[in-house]
Amino acid sequence: MTEHRAPRGACHAARSRTRPPRRVLLLLLVATGWLAIGAGTVLARVGATYLYTLSDFGGRLRYNWVRVYVDRERNETYVLYQNLIRIFNPSGMEIFSFGDDLDLGQVLDTAVDRNGDVLLLSFKDSRSLVTRCNYRGVPIGTLPITNLPAGVAFGPNRMILQNGLIYFVTLNASSVIVTDAAGAFREHLDLLALLDADDRQKGGAELMGFTVNGEGSLLFTVPVLFKVFKLAPDRTLTSFGRSGSAPGRFGVVAGITSDTKGNLLVTDKLRCVVMVFDKDFKFLTEFGYRGGKPENLIVPDDIAVDQRDRVYVSQGRTRGVSVFALTSD
Repeated sequence: MTEHRAPRGACHAARSRTRPPRRVLLLLLVATGWLAIGAGTVLARVGATYLYTLSDFGGRLRYNWVRVYVDRERNETYVLYQNLIRIFNPSGMEIFSFGDDLDLGQVLDTAVDRNGDVLLLSFKDSRSLVTRCNYRGVPIGTLPITNLPAGVAFGPNRMILQNGLIYFVTLNASSVIVTDAAGAFREHLDLLALLDADDRQKGGAELMGFTVNGEGSLLFTVPVLFKVFKLAPDRTLTSFGRSGSAPGRFGVVAGITSDTKGNLLVTDKLRCVVMVFDKDFKFLTEFGYRGGKPENLIVPDDIAVDQRDRVYVSQGRTRGVSVFALTSD
């Protein structure tokens, strides 16, 4: 709100009518992504344009809160919903699907290795399985998880392939088991144990979103703490986030990923937006917002980015997966 003072003269009054107060100018710069709060430097403006919703020849595919995976090497998108794996081309059209006739129990996650084989993480007969399939979705073997230390339980519900390593994540236990590409144990991490004592003691503290970026840093969200965490390869832990409804603040923080420039993209289920932060955690912009238009989002959850910086956002109310193009000046 502008502070009203008596003008010192006619020239002063004229300037007051034609030039916005400095505080207003700063707020405009922050809101449009040109300036980071407290950064002291001008940042490149980042925006997002709605492109389309993933579809088949019958039209938009309408489902809720699916798991989205992008094979950046082959520029294809995988969507997992009720044990059916659907594959989409770069234009967002379905080109193939499989999984409905597989006897693998409940399929929880999928990924593609460097050879083009599809890995499926599933839960069957009270144990977790990793099944290797060819590009047509035909099982060709299992991936045994070997050399697990005594006392380390293997019951993940997420699976990430990055830099020749596989990260098996149990979100509600905040547990990460790292193996090589052949399934041999490398490391076990209890992520909540790395947090400050005050954060660890907060009830309901568990992971919601998880990914691994190109440099090998683990990125994860903890909604009850209103925070995003980054665990670097040297195991240095940093975090950011504050609760609130203003741009850049967190309501119910959920999915997380990174683009080709190292920016972090975070979904917020409550505020119905995707927020973009740079690699130093400075807020750049947000997009989506609750509404019925194609460019709006309803309770966004999972998120992925392809090699062209196209953003795939899973959401509720049978709105399927919306695709946006990130732009920067």
